[in-house]
Amino acid sequence: MRTTIERIDVEPGQRILAVSDIHGHFDYFVQLLKKMEYGEDDILVIVGDLVDKGPESLRTVQYVMDLSRRHPVYVSMGNVDIRRAQLVLDDTPGAGERFVEFLQRMENTWKNSFCHEMLADLGIGIRQVTAENAMQHLCRLREAFAEELNFLAGRPVILTAGKFLFVHGGVPTENLDELEGTEAYSYLKNDDFWNQGYCFDAYTVVTGHYPVSIYRKDREDVSPLLDKEKKIFCIDGGCGLKMAGQLNGIMISGCMSGSPEISWTSYDDFPVAAAMEKRAGAAPKVHINYYDSKVEMLEENGDFVKVRRLESGEIAEVPSKWIRYWSDKQPHCDDYIDEKLSVEAGDLLSVIYRTGNNCYVKKQGKAGWYDGAIEWIPPKLQMVKGSPERKCWRRERELAVYELLDRLEIEFERIDHFETSTMEMCQAIDEMLDGVICKNLFLRNQQKTKFYLLMMPGNKKFHTKDLSKQINSSRLSFGEAVYMERFLQTTPGSVSVMGLMNDKDNQVQLLMDRDVLGGEWFGCHPCMNTSSIRLKLSDLLERFLPAVHHEPIFVELSAESIS
Repeated sequence: MRTTIERIDVEPGQRILAVSDIHGHFDYFVQLLKKMEYGEDDILVIVGDLVDKGPESLRTVQYVMDLSRRHPVYVSMGNVDIRRAQLVLDDTPGAGERFVEFLQRMENTWKNSFCHEMLADLGIGIRQVTAENAMQHLCRLREAFAEELNFLAGRPVILTAGKFLFVHGGVPTENLDELEGTEAYSYLKNDDFWNQGYCFDAYTVVTGHYPVSIYRKDREDVSPLLDKEKKIFCIDGGCGLKMAGQLNGIMISGCMSGSPEISWTSYDDFPVAAAMEKRAGAAPKVHINYYDSKVEMLEENGDFVKVRRLESGEIAEVPSKWIRYWSDKQPHCDDYIDEKLSVEAGDLLSVIYRTGNNCYVKKQGKAGWYDGAIEWIPPKLQMVKGSPERKCWRRERELAVYELLDRLEIEFERIDHFETSTMEMCQAIDEMLDGVICKNLFLRNQQKTKFYLLMMPGNKKFHTKDLSKQINSSRLSFGEAVYMERFLQTTPGSVSVMGLMNDKDNQVQLLMDRDVLGGEWFGCHPCMNTSSIRLKLSDLLERFLPAVHHEPIFVELSAESIS
């Protein structure tokens, strides 16, 4: 694999937004772009590693591809990204066995992977993949996800923009002529780059790959490391790897000048609280990070466990939740510090862990303990009328829903929010929408010849047998994600009746439980589960569905709590 370099043309006044190591955290990425106020005039640079270690690697890749078709988006190669593409595209002897071993290793360590998700989209469980049939499954993945695999495999190793050079791991020189065409992998997986003694002159080198918390021996801190003397910026916030991890983004204005303006922000999904009391800081007695993380378990004490660190022999007491078992099947303690943070009343804190009256928190990326009173800050959710501005972070499929509703002169209200990946999140959004969101299930028959979208009240549980009888269909199953995308242009978690606007050939039959008809209002996602809309049920039935040429079949589902 040879080093390729791509130059980004930047207009005066354009901002560069740089993010690295998203690692399958799709919602983190969307929410971070919102916080960065990603707009039409901005250039988005992603410094490698879109996939793995998070819950939605495939969705992340597809989202980035969608953004790059519409906006100036540049993605440099990451070591994990290229290895996953190579794994699936490999057709050398033993490729099938290596694929099976990889699936098992990722299942044991992370419970998921980019490859797990591609298989799941095709309705294939990893236990169905064996050494004997692995090559057949790999061929199916290559065919079904050719665009995604080619996108990952085709990224440049180095990006330059003005006086900035972006590379996932790090480079030994800023002389591009010396770098171009050389073996690339050492520039992608370059551990501990900041400590290797390099200083740069012509470029500021922006890297990811290595979580910044590992660099900081004196504190536990996941904020970007912006070393203006060495001209090295390290921005990997440990998203998906560290208990206190976050997704960092830096904003660069004036990248052509010798004194650009640099700022940063971050996103995580920890609840936020305001400190109610001032607390003085206290130096740590225990600080465990990556290279001395292997431990021996000694004694459990409620929420804590006493451990012996195998490298140093030090005895420490750490929260039980920080103990993880990696691929070596040995217990490790995640990056942890017992420092007491200096906190002023009114400071906003991300609460990572709470035990009794003590909270393990982050303050501007720095982690430690706070034992004062707190006041929880609820997420800022706002209901607004009508279509939003065309912000860059919104997918085209979402914007198309708003545009169709506007053309049909259907009034609606809208709320932007975090990803609704749990029932608690769904409930919070549903309460804001006055309980009008219903459950949407994408189904198919056993032969995969008939597909259905079922709308039913959220408090009912789906009973396959009753529905099959009513629609005279063979036993129903949940439809694979590839069919959701093909017919409705949506993905798991975002399925809604709005997707029928994309079903031009009427491949999907709409089914509606009659209990849905009991209210005046109706709520759903606009083909993206980071937003929800509410409109009148009469507008759905009398205006939207006729316009998209879909007529519902009404069914009556049991209210029994059975699955």
